[in-house]
Amino acid sequence: METKKLISYLTCEKFNQDIFQIIEERYKCNIIKDAIIINIKEEQQIILFKYGVFICWDIEFENIKFFLDFIKNLQINSFKKSIVEELNYTFEDEFKINLDTIYLSDSSTTSKIAISQALAQNVKLQQFEEEVQTTIENNSHIPLQLSTTGKIKLTKKEISKKIGELFLVKTKINLHYDLLDTPEFFWEYPQYENQYEKTIKYLDIKSRVEVLNKKVEIIQELLHVLGDEQKHKYSSFLEWIIIILIAFEIIINLKDHIN
Repeated sequence: METKKLISYLTCEKFNQDIFQIIEERYKCNIIKDAIIINIKEEQQIILFKYGVFICWDIEFENIKFFLDFIKNLQINSFKKSIVEELNYTFEDEFKINLDTIYLSDSSTTSKIAISQALAQNVKLQQFEEEVQTTIENNSHIPLQLSTTGKIKLTKKEISKKIGELFLVKTKINLHYDLLDTPEFFWEYPQYENQYEKTIKYLDIKSRVEVLNKKVEIIQELLHVLGDEQKHKYSSFLEWIIIILIAFEIIINLKDHIN
């Protein structure tokens, strides 16, 4: 049996809410739950999710390129570089995954949506992983400074900006964490959940989510450290104000006494 290409694209944070109506003007498409199914040719489909992901089932490069250009203006917070993952698929009597090839036992669109749900979560999780890892690496000097010098060499304004930066990353992941849960699609199509679960297992998504949770906890710890340092700097500032005021009062009193 011929092996075909299965490519996942994550191009932006999310798509415009009117994307279905706009795509419908150019392509033959329909919606099943949260998935937009775009029919390019017979057996060639793009399955798109509004959180910035689409999955190409046996789509030729020219058609992918055209589609990328077509949706460019429908993207919100586009990425400089898309996250792309490639697998292969073919057909066999029993569903399985081996050596980056998915063996489908069912060629239906519903089966493809079930698998696409897992593939979409895979690239979305990769986005979260990269953002969290970059944030941790960019701020790794903070605990190092604290351990070697006993203080953080940042101004109050710089600390505030760091807190904002870390809080944004943490909040963004928390707000979109439901994207990594089992999709509601399987409430209506439970017969396809086994294919989804096998794909999730092959992509190691559950253990990766646990690692991501640990890294988000590191960001939370950094927030605590910076928050404490900010309070300390503010307390020190108040102490110096009080010392200066007391010194000023002593000088005035001495001056009055001398006079």
